[in-house]
Amino acid sequence: MNGALDAEIGVIGVGTVGAMLMWQLTRRGRAAIGFERYAPGHDRAAVGGETRLFRVAYAEGAQYGDLLRRALGQWRELEAAAGVPLLNACGGLAIGDPGHPYIRGLRASAEASGIPVEVLDGRAMRDRYPQHRLLDGEVGVLDPQAGFVRCEAAVVAAADLAERDGATVLRHTEIDSVAERDDYVEIRAGGTAWRVREAVVCAGSWTGRFLPDDWRRHLQPRRLLLSWFAARRSEEYTPERFPIFIRESGGVHLYGAPSVDGVGVKVAGAVPGMPVTEPDAIERRHGAAETARISQAVAELLPGLHPDPIREDAFTDLYTSDGEPFVGRVGRGRLSIASGFSGRGFKYAPALAADVADMVVKGTGAPWDFMAPRRLVPEISTSSGEGR
Repeated sequence: MNGALDAEIGVIGVGTVGAMLMWQLTRRGRAAIGFERYAPGHDRAAVGGETRLFRVAYAEGAQYGDLLRRALGQWRELEAAAGVPLLNACGGLAIGDPGHPYIRGLRASAEASGIPVEVLDGRAMRDRYPQHRLLDGEVGVLDPQAGFVRCEAAVVAAADLAERDGATVLRHTEIDSVAERDDYVEIRAGGTAWRVREAVVCAGSWTGRFLPDDWRRHLQPRRLLLSWFAARRSEEYTPERFPIFIRESGGVHLYGAPSVDGVGVKVAGAVPGMPVTEPDAIERRHGAAETARISQAVAELLPGLHPDPIREDAFTDLYTSDGEPFVGRVGRGRLSIASGFSGRGFKYAPALAADVADMVVKGTGAPWDFMAPRRLVPEISTSSGEGR
């Protein structure tokens, strides 16, 4: 190779996973340079919104159990290193008919993973969590290890720690191209080129821009909505009294978190995510029909909240065609992807980033077979093609 490397590892996108990856790389003594089109903790992608749910009992499958258990410890390590409270283990409720696939899947996954949960019938729910109005026959499944993470603070903390330990974060730097060469990866932005031994794309909804069409067709950015509601009695919606929740009730999907400011209670999910073609140009205001749908769900299922939202927002996240993450090597092997978490990646981000850091540092393959990109495009070898 002619010319020196600018860093050993390049990280494209210093958001949820990118910031955690840079932190994990510096913990392993590796020089990293991060490229962020905005700044760590920005509100245009899957970082914004005050809180993200953390769960250990996970209906999406027992294959996530190890990641989630390790993530719990990693969140505490990040808190200690940064000196900032991030994870509030206020507990988590899954609410719905006991025969609903989500409730059955959650209980089966918890049992397979050895995660303790408590099933609460309608009477127990009314006694302990009267904020929820249950439909006939519904139950609550309590995960005592669940809670919420302060999402913006977590990303800022991880990026700050990485920089403190020698990493470089280039803010407000939009990448023009990423190309694998014989013995390095070239990253271009604004007329400047950087050379790194390996690069990891953690660009969320923007990831497809750096991949060939055969990979990109399996990825879809979606616009997701968030809303906050005022409580009639704010003291009933503090983390001490109101766990995070996910509901599948009468055909309505809903999730939420307690108030972190004493005013707004976060409730979302009633409006499904919608595909978008340009993540930078999404409409962040909610349409009248969108607001009406979430308001109707709140009025029916959370009667202690005023049903008219006091704040609304929208962000984007990247979904894969099968709903599983997109993590592993692509192209000639010097380019890796850690993206496509399909709306569910924040909770285990530090543990996933640790696995990706080990993959890059040790030169191994994808850390998780069910996340490996080859599952979606098996006809393309990781030794062919060029990331772009």
